[in-house]
Amino acid sequence: MDMDGNKMNKLENQIYEIAGEIAKDLNLEIVSVEDVREHGMRIIRVIADKETGLTMEDSVALNEALSDKLDELDPIEGQYYLEVSSPGIERELTTDKDIYRAIGKKVYIKTYEKIAKEKEFIGILVDFDGETLSVDAKIKQFTKNVQIQKSQIAKIRLSV
Repeated sequence: MDMDGNKMNKLENQIYEIAGEIAKDLNLEIVSVEDVREHGMRIIRVIADKETGLTMEDSVALNEALSDKLDELDPIEGQYYLEVSSPGIERELTTDKDIYRAIGKKVYIKTYEKIAKEKEFIGILVDFDGETLSVDAKIKQFTKNVQIQKSQIAKIRLSV
């Protein structure tokens, strides 16, 4: 529930909790839950992941188990479509856990202010200590190791 006590957020939180319990049994993690309207249809969108990446089998197993549990508890008024998917190939890294998990992977980082004369970096995330990210970034034609404070980051996401 948000500070306004918004019912939608309360429902999303409730589904997040329910999905989280099911996900534990499947060795998955719930990234987010959204209650949205698209093309006149209500969609409960559950984004799940695991360290090795969400498989189609994982998605189907979570969808079926969550669908059964939601039918049993019936927290959602009216008709809806349940959608379970992975975070996507270029998803934003929003938590420290996301950033730790991205070590060794290619990332895109945009900073609030210039660092080493640049505001955008693409490279391999080498390390993260909770405060500072170490990135082997391509700057012009060279690869340079850049230290970026987490507080300086406007946006960070996985990069293809």
